Amino acid sequence: MTTYLTAFIVSFVFVCAVTPILIKVGIKFGFVDQVNQRKIHRGAIPRIGGIGISLGTMLPIFLLFYVRGGIHIETPNNIYLFFVGGLSISLLGLLDDIKGVNAKVKLLFQIGIAVMATMHGALIQSIPTPWGQLELGFFSYPLTVFWIIGIINAFNLIDGMDGLSSGITLFSALTIAMLAIVNGTPYLPVALVGLALAGAVTGFLIYNFNPAKIFMGDSGSMFIGYILAVLSLKSQSKAHAVVSIMVPIIAMGLPILDTTLAFLRRILRHQSIFAADKQHIHHFLLSLGFNQRKTVLILYAISILFTILSMVMIFNKNVDTFLIVLIFAIIVFVIITKLGYVEMIYGKFRVKKENSLEKHLENFFINRISLDPNENFFSELPIKGFDILDIKGNNLFSTGEKDKINFFDISARRSRIVRLYWTENVPIIGSRESAMLILMAKALVAKFAPISDADEKKFLAEIKE
Repeated sequence: MTTYLTAFIVSFVFVCAVTPILIKVGIKFGFVDQVNQRKIHRGAIPRIGGIGISLGTMLPIFLLFYVRGGIHIETPNNIYLFFVGGLSISLLGLLDDIKGVNAKVKLLFQIGIAVMATMHGALIQSIPTPWGQLELGFFSYPLTVFWIIGIINAFNLIDGMDGLSSGITLFSALTIAMLAIVNGTPYLPVALVGLALAGAVTGFLIYNFNPAKIFMGDSGSMFIGYILAVLSLKSQSKAHAVVSIMVPIIAMGLPILDTTLAFLRRILRHQSIFAADKQHIHHFLLSLGFNQRKTVLILYAISILFTILSMVMIFNKNVDTFLIVLIFAIIVFVIITKLGYVEMIYGKFRVKKENSLEKHLENFFINRISLDPNENFFSELPIKGFDILDIKGNNLFSTGEKDKINFFDISARRSRIVRLYWTENVPIIGSRESAMLILMAKALVAKFAPISDADEKKFLAEIKE
């Protein structure tokens, strides 16, 4: 227990000491997060804090090479998993924070890191079912790679508010560390790394909680996602297979849910899965009138609730696992219902007759919206201009003023994007506002950049070729 406490304290003190230095370095060299259409903070804030989290997490583990505490972590597998994998993904994130890295390049790098992890002991070999263990065989590898990449991007996507990702990481790391301790001696290195990560993000929270003085950036969020993904795999116990699998999923339920909904939302709207937007769970809470601090505290409360459910599973092996999973599922269903996803999915797959009526109504309103480019038809809206682009980025129509920061893209057709330029910061857009903006965008395209269904199919086919 002394070794665990030491790991937490060493990482905590290190991050507390190094973060002020990173703040000064970030400001001096311009490694800052500027305000744009997706950001909700004000001013330029350093975004290189994540490298402090990664170094702080690795420090107590490195010290164990020289000061033995009864927990031997220096196996070749652990060295590759934690040192090589963790620091590599953090350095990639740091490069992205400083210079920028193409999203597809990052994804390829993540795939490479995930494959390396599968070769060094982080592998989902079986899944428990009511009929016994389902051995995955070859499918263990693609499933594990998918899991690691998914968790990396889950923590990357949820890092959108002061202190949000740090706080959720704290709860998740503590839960997985506790699971590893309860599972016994072979899993103690997992607990050590989990507590070191918990100490690092606790120290970082001092500077990252609203109003934040520094952001973790991709160097922190991708490192956290990778480490938690690996820890969740290394904490699996065959003796308690269901608990070992469900606890990490429930503990990291919020980022997993937010990421799943982000992909679902973009697929339903025919957008690229790499497209960024302001429709995450924390944006929804902001749209209800909560400030940043209250929004983060609400999401902390949800994470704590998930942590409690996980702890019940860990410490009470007699509890009905199905009951815990059912409670978790009910909470998730309430969240997605409040966010409007049930209605969105229903509307996507409703019967043809209703869908046809929807198209008729849409065409009815679009044909009757009178738009004259010579008049200011946005006089009652906080919009000062717009562009119509095709998905290649070609400008098809433009009017009014432009703004490099305060704009919002709407997919009006599969081949057409309407870019609205706002007179002030991009507002929070809820599901009802989104529906009305899409209708308006379709009317603009129909008036100023029309394209037939046949021509659009041909255009899209040429792009694919």
